[in-house]
Amino acid sequence: MPDYDVVVIGGGIGGLTTAALCQKAGMKTLVVEQADRIGGCCSTFVTPEGFHFDVGASVVEVTRSLEELFKRLGLSREDYVPLVPVDPIYDYCDNTRGVRFAYPTSVEETAKVIAEFSPEDARAFLKFAEDYAPKIRELVDNFFYAPSLGFLDTLRLIVKYPGMLTVLPMFVTTHQKIVARYFKHQDVLASMAFQSFYAGLPPDMCAGLYAVVGLLEHDGIYYPKKGGMITIPAGIKQAFEDLGGETRMGARAVRVMVENRRAVGVELWDGTEITAGNVVGAINAKKLYMDMIGREHIPWHVWRGVESLVLSMPCPMIYLGVDYEPPLRAHHTLTLTDPRAMNDYWSNYYLKGKLYEKDGRIEVMGLVSWASRVDPTLAPPGKHVLTHMGLAPYNLAGNDWDRFKERYIDLAIETIERYIIPDLADHVVYRDMATPKDLERMLLHPGGAVYGIQTDLSHMAVFRPANRSKCIRNLYLAGASTHPGGGVPAVVAGGIITGELVVKDNG
Repeated sequence: MPDYDVVVIGGGIGGLTTAALCQKAGMKTLVVEQADRIGGCCSTFVTPEGFHFDVGASVVEVTRSLEELFKRLGLSREDYVPLVPVDPIYDYCDNTRGVRFAYPTSVEETAKVIAEFSPEDARAFLKFAEDYAPKIRELVDNFFYAPSLGFLDTLRLIVKYPGMLTVLPMFVTTHQKIVARYFKHQDVLASMAFQSFYAGLPPDMCAGLYAVVGLLEHDGIYYPKKGGMITIPAGIKQAFEDLGGETRMGARAVRVMVENRRAVGVELWDGTEITAGNVVGAINAKKLYMDMIGREHIPWHVWRGVESLVLSMPCPMIYLGVDYEPPLRAHHTLTLTDPRAMNDYWSNYYLKGKLYEKDGRIEVMGLVSWASRVDPTLAPPGKHVLTHMGLAPYNLAGNDWDRFKERYIDLAIETIERYIIPDLADHVVYRDMATPKDLERMLLHPGGAVYGIQTDLSHMAVFRPANRSKCIRNLYLAGASTHPGGGVPAVVAGGIITGELVVKDNG
């Protein structure tokens, strides 16, 4: 008899979601997590100075998947993961031009903000929401929880939900084409285009689907009531353990044990072997297949497919503790960046291993998150935490991240001062950074790819690593690099899909 019915590699939200559903179904389940902190990218760490910083994820944009998870567990989401709404959604700022505006949750109120400088685009925004909001809600409510193991799954979904046919064109057009169809004003277009980088791609390469996902943010975005983003995986872990599940921290899996193309357990770093009827790899799919299973167990055509998978863009994280309340108005603040600059950055800088330059100086693109606005306990009294989520290549041309780290923080602070907070440097009392290489070392994400696998058309739905392995029996996948993709809502939804597959296959 195996030691467990299910062993899950990785204690991120995808792995924990799958584990909780398996345990709920009566399957003896173990989660092994290599770190001493739960959550992976969706986590929070504490400095000796008393600052609490979110590792990566900074909000929950769609709570539907979390609600669905706890509903299936027969538990209350509020009891395990208390959340509070964040409003406004974003503050857009460019001090060099004296431009600043914030988008509230309300669609109607957002249209009023847009109307102040473009009545035509305000009407277009209302039309945009009318055209796409119902479609994207139906997509999330159905596609998000349906396996995409092959084209037959897509056909079954369309037969069951014919409205899905109206959504399919979004997969074969680009983010840029959709937003350009509606918006003309430079600043409105910029405010609608940046979400493409949530998928790790510029607007002219990102699937059109991501152009309309932002509409769901107008249903509300949320942040944990207290404790930072780690509250989310910690709550799922608690639910899993309340159901009888077991979690081992500091237990790094290094090999999936395979016999006759069937997963039979995992081997840990210290040589411990844990046998299981089913193995769930809730880690990067490319790492799972290439490093933990190996070519000898994988057919040549599958191996070629795995090799061809493109990792997502890394997201350097800068953590700043400040000694005052910063002059910000929202949880998230962004510099307005023209879509053409985003596309130029990708082709002329990112792919060449260079940092973005404008007017002869390096600028660090990114988003500023002010988590202590919602939860003041994340910083010592009178102080606040700011996190800058950037965009930069894993390999720096002519440089090395370990050597360049402090200079990059300086450049980021200079950029934030130029566009958003003029006197920021005078108030920074703590600074640190997780470079792409740090993220790779800390989270074991190859290339620092926090979104797992790139999310263009060739890496979506049936083209993405499947939730149930097609070449190793009793092996399943969860996390950002499998269907439906990265980000807290999608990873939870993917964990639901995987959990249901494991339970069904063993029923």
